Amino acid sequence: MRVLAVDVGTTSVKAAVVDDGRIVEVAESPVNLFHPQPGWAEQDPEQWWSAVVQAVRALGGLESVDVLAATGQMQDCIPVRADGRSVRPAILYSDQRAVAEHDALTVRLGSSWGDAALAQPDSTNVAAKWQWLRDHEPQNAANTHTVLLGGAAYVVWRATGRASSDPSTAATTGLSDVRSAQWWTPVVDAVQMPMPALVRATEVVGEVTASAAAELGVRAGLPVAHACGDAVATSIGVLGAAVDVPYAYLGTSGWVGVFRPDPEPRPGVIVLPGPTPQRWLSVMPVATAGGAADWAREALLGGIDVESFDRLAGSACAAAQGVGFVSQLDGTRFPAPDPFASGVLIGMTRSTTSAVVAAAIYEGVAQTLAAIARVVLPAAAAHADMAVCGGGSRSDVWCQVIADVTGRRVRRVSDDHASLRGAASCAHEALGAPPLEGSGTLAVFEPRAERVAVHQAMAEVLAGLTVSLRGDFAALGALRAGS
Repeated sequence: MRVLAVDVGTTSVKAAVVDDGRIVEVAESPVNLFHPQPGWAEQDPEQWWSAVVQAVRALGGLESVDVLAATGQMQDCIPVRADGRSVRPAILYSDQRAVAEHDALTVRLGSSWGDAALAQPDSTNVAAKWQWLRDHEPQNAANTHTVLLGGAAYVVWRATGRASSDPSTAATTGLSDVRSAQWWTPVVDAVQMPMPALVRATEVVGEVTASAAAELGVRAGLPVAHACGDAVATSIGVLGAAVDVPYAYLGTSGWVGVFRPDPEPRPGVIVLPGPTPQRWLSVMPVATAGGAADWAREALLGGIDVESFDRLAGSACAAAQGVGFVSQLDGTRFPAPDPFASGVLIGMTRSTTSAVVAAAIYEGVAQTLAAIARVVLPAAAAHADMAVCGGGSRSDVWCQVIADVTGRRVRRVSDDHASLRGAASCAHEALGAPPLEGSGTLAVFEPRAERVAVHQAMAEVLAGLTVSLRGDFAALGALRAGS
């Protein structure tokens, strides 16, 4: 089966032809990320669609594809008009503007909100974002026909005219009763939000319209699957049907996740429905992963390129020099939700070199992954290998650092485009075919015993900082808001 798979990410849109699980061809088109105010994050959905069209048209063999499958970023607030166009820029998953609205909803809905969502929503939930829009941009709210919840939903909307959400994306928004895969009426009524239809990730949601087909260069009537959101799609692409096998994703943002046979809510852990009722993804996100390295390259090291940064990071061990980095540049969910959390680079002296700074960034992100893994993973996976994928996993240096910091053997998976394969797997099931297998291993990184101990000591320092500085983070956030 040949699948045209599309993934709407934060920095680019990717499209691929996937032939029985094999990536035949991939095309990519960049998209812009905007921060109009501190804590805000927006993108233009119209640019998403333009990027989809550009990426798809760059591929060959479109006449022979059997189905279109879309995945992408989740937990967005995307108000759209009845004519298919967006009302305003999408308010993204990492956006922190709706803190007051979130607090008010928490008081109104109480603990039952967390019971329905399988985790107490934080201030990035879509219900709060929509309430912010109603309060601050009432005309835009009035012009909204439906609120879409992720990048894939916008692709499906433009391709088919159907407003939909898959259960995994819905589970990230604070709007659904996750166990029953239904919208949770108390929160929907509280914010008076126009909701899309909930559809299974393994069913055909619609067909490509004639106008969309002309734009994309595919045949009209092509079946469309609204695949799982990017976190779950990537998990499917990496792990296949495996359970109790942990993995970390290193993109601009990231996460640590594992498939379990049943939902297992824990404080701070997001539990997302998988492609079938027997597979649930336990995951905790990292708001800034590769984005931390990008920030450090530009803001701290004079705009050096990725390769130079990587060489610097590989030439030092920051922890051994007493230098550490708290990587929560865009707020955090760990050890508790904190929209005001920010980055901390600590331990510098006049002898601290640029190599130590670069190493500290890699190590700090790895420390976040290690701390999250200890919360997310079941006892059965306490010493299991960790698969790593995403753009950051291309770095041998960073993979080795993750092995050293976590004390686990790290496997780099062979497919950088796991989300596309995961979307294709959902499409296979939508057309009655077996799901795809997970990715193979490209390289293995063993933890270095001499580094593990010093990183464990640094972990204790960083854990103490994130707790002791919580009040200071809030004070600093107030200063930023008043500037």
